[in-house]
Amino acid sequence: MYSYKVMIHPNNKQETKIRHTLNKCIECNNIIYDYLDSFIKNNEKIPSCSDVRKWFTIQKSILDNEVINKRKNMTKKEMISNHLDTLFYDVSNDALKQEIKDTYNSFIRYFNKLSKYPVRKKYNNYKKSFYVDPYKIKFSDKKVRLEKISNNQKKNRQKLNYIKLAEKDRIPTNVIYYNPRVILEGDRFYIVVSVADEFAPKKKIETTDNIIGIDVNIKSVVTSDNDVYKAITYDKSYKKALKKEKRAQKKLSRKYIKSKELKKTIKKSKNYKKQRKIKNKYTRRINNLKESHIDYIITSIKKKKPKLICIEDLDINGMKEPKDNKYIRKGIQQNPFRKLLKALEDRCNNYGIKITKIDRYYPSSKTCNKCNYKKEDLKLSDRTFVCPKCGLIINRDYNAAINIKKYALEH
Repeated sequence: MYSYKVMIHPNNKQETKIRHTLNKCIECNNIIYDYLDSFIKNNEKIPSCSDVRKWFTIQKSILDNEVINKRKNMTKKEMISNHLDTLFYDVSNDALKQEIKDTYNSFIRYFNKLSKYPVRKKYNNYKKSFYVDPYKIKFSDKKVRLEKISNNQKKNRQKLNYIKLAEKDRIPTNVIYYNPRVILEGDRFYIVVSVADEFAPKKKIETTDNIIGIDVNIKSVVTSDNDVYKAITYDKSYKKALKKEKRAQKKLSRKYIKSKELKKTIKKSKNYKKQRKIKNKYTRRINNLKESHIDYIITSIKKKKPKLICIEDLDINGMKEPKDNKYIRKGIQQNPFRKLLKALEDRCNNYGIKITKIDRYYPSSKTCNKCNYKKEDLKLSDRTFVCPKCGLIINRDYNAAINIKKYALEH
């Protein structure tokens, strides 16, 4: 499976409809969460997914009738301020069905001990999304049509039913799509679509006999060819963006505390919304810097045209264990290790480069690459590896990268 993520530019009417579907999906999620949570609190067995869906269809019509009765003799402004301007009927039924499945699966994952206990969704989350039926979505070279977002029946107004894409000819047309979703990140809208590997853009390169081992740590990414790529936390633009985000968040929290003291609703405040937009701008900037840094590392490794790449199967949750050292925990949280390793695997499959993962508990930094002596008393603060047996003096991370390469060749 190959996935595409493309920005979309909806007009004002389309944007309001997308926002309404997002809010209704969150409302649906919270209703089902409360329904399933009540069974667990009473130590009862939760019903099946089909029974939950049947229950929600009845509940949906009851809630819609309540809203219709409430908004009688109301102006449009009053309806919007009281959140009575949309019904469940106005939203795509497929989006609500998928939301029910997702909430139900989150509880099943908890019972199978695969995740923590699920949490209610918030309307003010930075990232929101809803599902689109793959058979009801239509792509052209520049535009996309979504269900119940724009359904103008007039022949001369058919162009308005399509939403503009930011990139031309990026997503393939006349293909079966998998799990398409519309995502709102901050103030920007994206569409994410997966396609079978047959239709993915394959960019196979002619590989050489070169084999590269990669060691990933908090400070840098080091290869067996002694190429060092510093972590994103050392970048000046990243540090600036982090500072600005912190300041924006402090301003936002101050406004929230003031409104609580004065007993006012913060959602109606225009200044609060403005400040939230500023804060979201800096979070988006930070995410973009991380993604560009990952692209830079992968492209520079790709230019060497290796036959095989060897990486560690990192236990990231285990790396966060030392609770005394807050700087290590902060460095692991800020560095996108999972994104980097996943992106490297995906790109290698497209370029035709083999990739292998070595054993998670192999002591790559403690063993000597010359005589295979294991130094048990090596501390995290020791950045140079000194072998007491053969007298080798080498950088700790470079030594680990060579050991990863050797281990992959032997096994």
